[in-house]
Amino acid sequence: MKRTRTHILLFFVLAALFTIRCGDSDTIIQSLMDISGAPLEYDDSRATKHLNIAAVCLQCSPEKSENVANMQQMIHQIMLEKPETELIVFGETILGWYYQPDDLQHYQRSIAESIPGPTTDSIAVLADQYNVHIVFGLGEWNDGHLYNAQVLINGDGAIEAIHRKYHLIDEDKESGFEPYPQVADNLTVVTLNGIRTGMIICADVSSAWLTKQLIHQDVELILHSLASFEPEFKIDAVARQFNTWVVFANRYGQEKDTFYEGNCYISDPAGTIRVGGNGKQRYEYYRIGVY
Repeated sequence: MKRTRTHILLFFVLAALFTIRCGDSDTIIQSLMDISGAPLEYDDSRATKHLNIAAVCLQCSPEKSENVANMQQMIHQIMLEKPETELIVFGETILGWYYQPDDLQHYQRSIAESIPGPTTDSIAVLADQYNVHIVFGLGEWNDGHLYNAQVLINGDGAIEAIHRKYHLIDEDKESGFEPYPQVADNLTVVTLNGIRTGMIICADVSSAWLTKQLIHQDVELILHSLASFEPEFKIDAVARQFNTWVVFANRYGQEKDTFYEGNCYISDPAGTIRVGGNGKQRYEYYRIGVY
């Protein structure tokens, strides 16, 4: 009788898992090993390609002008303290609060910009001044559509790439963002210091389609801009998912009813967090190695 009950319980557990997996054909279900963190090692002692990266955790104001000034100050600080920095990565929709429940669709529309636009122009000046690549997220107006976008400005101050989020969560939809079509031209891969680099925004990481596309492109680094209130992780499941280095750039602080812990890090392909933490506005710096 005991064995029969065990088999029945196992059947329902497996049935539930199957139902979850079939719920959305483009959604990835993480394995328990990825989530729990089985010990793995990535040896980069003989790396032939390197990139000096700063992942930023910014405390955001509801006022766009204050956030742009905060970004500029952070860029100056990083380049003063770590002048060898080659890439600075900020979080998702960093020009304001990620979610403003009191003024849903109007708020994001009021702080959104075109690309290029005033903010990309001002950040481009600093990118050119310091000869550094800069990535940040913003709401983008594009031909009458509102997208959750991520822009890469290169060391010459030119816009090198734009990625637009298409795997939206409820807060994105409530804020008026539209999903960008799941098409090849939204697969954003660039080369930085010889390192093939993919760009994603927050929940895009759950897309099976995007994961397959980036893996087929042999990416070696993922730039992951997001707005996550999750506490500090012991390992990075995203790095294991893509088998790449990951830059996890986030935000910190109270935004209406949501408190962002400030989890921000840089992890290697084994999921080991090489540098990171939470708890305040700051940046995390690391020199990654790829072979």
